[in-house]
Amino acid sequence: MKPINGHSLMSEFSSFKKSTAQVASGARIFYDQFGVKDEMKSRISLVTGRIVDKRKCPEVRAVAHFDLSQMLGDWYVVEYYASAEEALSYSCMKAVFTEDDHVQAEDGSIEWTPGVTMNFTYRFADDPLGENLLGNITWKIDLNEPAHWTHSEMTYDGIYNTYVLDTEYKTWMLLLHCAEQREGARYLSAFILSRKATLPKNVMAYLRDKLPRYDVDVKYVFPIPHEECSDKPAKADYTPILVEVGSKIPKKPGVSYNVAFGH
Repeated sequence: MKPINGHSLMSEFSSFKKSTAQVASGARIFYDQFGVKDEMKSRISLVTGRIVDKRKCPEVRAVAHFDLSQMLGDWYVVEYYASAEEALSYSCMKAVFTEDDHVQAEDGSIEWTPGVTMNFTYRFADDPLGENLLGNITWKIDLNEPAHWTHSEMTYDGIYNTYVLDTEYKTWMLLLHCAEQREGARYLSAFILSRKATLPKNVMAYLRDKLPRYDVDVKYVFPIPHEECSDKPAKADYTPILVEVGSKIPKKPGVSYNVAFGH
């Protein structure tokens, strides 16, 4: 699959809408699309009013006494955080976590060390074709700090850190992702996950209240709907999607989009 360059997210998203050949697995899709780059020039946080260096990740305290085995399995991603300028609308996002005994090192070699893999599926909410897209990422885990996961690739600068901020293993989980670049702004994102397609409002409020301390503006925490999600398996589709001149609707060659009302 062709990787997506995170330094030009919106232009790449436009290209992505024209060709699903650009769907990428691993950290490139997870962080470049969901961990949106924080481009705010001001060093003053509008969330807390304190001075914040947007190049640096916030200090994070992961949940204590974390039990990885209880966290594994299927989750719905019910809300996510992205910057206001580059927010993308997703739907039907699900994740499955599994435990591993190895991870892939930066040079492509296998490192025999504890890890956790997330396979995820999702759609773009405004895609009239309703295509299910997929990706995966594996993090390395230090068993002395099991709620802090790390991922690195040669195609990226720095280490990508993921933290389990809090969880009730059978109902919900709150994840924060951040990475610092050698140059430019950090990458920052947050996910609220649920074992069911929705969470009670009081639980959502409780989890949202935890985010501002990590420079997350809750005004830009967006819901991910799960109302119209088919059960067909997601797959990488390399058929190009074309947009006709004067139209904003993507279509695939050879597929009929004629709708006969009343039949």
